[in-house]
Amino acid sequence: MRTNMSRRAAVAGLLAAGVALFSTGCGEDSGPRASDGQLTKVAVGVQPTAPFSVVPLGVEQGIFKKYGLDVEIKIISTASTMPPAVLADQLQFSNWSFPSFAALADKKLPLKIIGAGDTAGRGEADDYIQLISLADGGVTSVSQLAGKKVAVNSLASLTEVQIKAALKAAGVDPASVELVPIPFPDQFAALAAKRVDAIGAGEPFLTAAKQKAKVNFLSALDAAVMPDLPLSLWMTSERFLQQNPKAVRAFQLALKESLEYAKSNPDKVRAFMPGFAKVDEAVAKAMILPNWTSEVDMVKVQQIVTIMHEYGVVPSAPDLSPYMTQFPLPE
Repeated sequence: MRTNMSRRAAVAGLLAAGVALFSTGCGEDSGPRASDGQLTKVAVGVQPTAPFSVVPLGVEQGIFKKYGLDVEIKIISTASTMPPAVLADQLQFSNWSFPSFAALADKKLPLKIIGAGDTAGRGEADDYIQLISLADGGVTSVSQLAGKKVAVNSLASLTEVQIKAALKAAGVDPASVELVPIPFPDQFAALAAKRVDAIGAGEPFLTAAKQKAKVNFLSALDAAVMPDLPLSLWMTSERFLQQNPKAVRAFQLALKESLEYAKSNPDKVRAFMPGFAKVDEAVAKAMILPNWTSEVDMVKVQQIVTIMHEYGVVPSAPDLSPYMTQFPLPE
């Protein structure tokens, strides 16, 4: 098992590696600029999962263009590469999560939260991050995971805390379980190949896994920590915010309208998912959709930060309020 120190070192290494990854081929093309139509060009990093589909969907619907933004969507499977890319201005905006932002705030990185995305569900029916195992894999309950391997999308993340909380609630010492970092899209292959015994799967890959094989539901991971907990967010760098407040305000307004559109048009979201996340239409029709909202409960946000600290994911429990940007910014 990794120690807390080695985990933090690994995360720091991934953050540093992310700069090199995004530096290749960017050069003078990075950063916002006006196109011939007087739209401001921005690059937005997005993971191909359900909560973050709202911005690419809004782009497709012309919502961001209406607010003066020409958005280039960059699909990114490895979340840890996003913060360094935002700080290097290779991405002007990216998705993230409130729990994982605690690690960025602990390092005092000059990043700003400019908008929320969704809140979690409460159980198997509406929680889109679940702990599952193969039906014939020998694990039928969380209590049987001692000494086993479990896939997590990334270390020092909410999913790590969720899995540890579920283990603790089942009477299993979290230190007895090896957490293996595997991006959501690749988790089922690892499970099918018996490289791990269970996966903390998020939509649409959760439903895809359930349609590919018989699985055991072990735990609703969001609810294992806190019902209705604040989840996804959108962030930018402090520098970009200071230098481009109009672009940030435009993104916020477009984000709000996109969230409202997604919430009011679930069929449009489902139709969008096959192209966005490369999943079958059958998966898109059956998957659990997020509870999109632009509202933020800061009391719950800080409770999650405290939990992240208690589980050793972050060295401290930083106050996230200084990182919050008014939503939307004034004109």
